[in-house]
Amino acid sequence: MRFVPHIFGKSGNRIDVVIAPMKAPVAARTDAEPKWQTSWASEYISSEAVDKYAVKLGDELIALGAYEILQSSVV
Repeated sequence: MRFVPHIFGKSGNRIDVVIAPMKAPVAARTDAEPKWQTSWASEYISSEAVDKYAVKLGDELIALGAYEILQSSVV
């Protein structure tokens, strides 16, 4: 079985999405209207130590995820 990321539509239908490494232009979208709660262009999140991913449905940005691997944990 392979991993196929998806979301569920309003009627409960499964919709496949794409998860890809986040690029700077996507991070900048979080500072545009409508603004996100957190700027993904911030110094901390922009750090090379943080792995960043964007979840998209076509051109629509659905979600962002950031992961930092530390010596004793993943945050």
